[in-house]
Amino acid sequence: MRLPLFSSGLAVLLLTPCAASPQGTSALVGTWQRVSVDTAGVAVQTPAAFAIYSANGYFSQIGIPTGRPRIAKPLGEMAKEELIARFRNVIAWRGTYRVSGDTLTRRAVAHTDPMDEGSDLVQRFRITGDTLILLSINSQSRSELRFVRVR
Repeated sequence: MRLPLFSSGLAVLLLTPCAASPQGTSALVGTWQRVSVDTAGVAVQTPAAFAIYSANGYFSQIGIPTGRPRIAKPLGEMAKEELIARFRNVIAWRGTYRVSGDTLTRRAVAHTDPMDEGSDLVQRFRITGDTLILLSINSQSRSELRFVRVR
């Protein structure tokens, strides 16, 4: 019996192995919102952050706290305390990323803290449903960050 072209094409598509594993680069592609940070078993209050991973190996992440004071002055006219209040806990960075097994390595090309530019952040990761979990590898401090996929 001969299968119609659509059915046989579909069978080939379904039987062809995917190039990327479920935990690979393609699983990260998209927009994620950070919903929790846990350091050494203690929940840490941090602003919501959004991370975007592109299919071509670039990422961007930004976290801006809510409730910052609204000061109607140009930056150059602000006092030190006003500037600190404006930028406290604001973090933005972008760069490249790569996945190797269950390890995610992000290289900071630009960062709100210039001291972090050019550095790598290496973390273990797993994706369960629409949740991305990042785990520190540093044995001195244990942290777990959870993100949910933004639809």
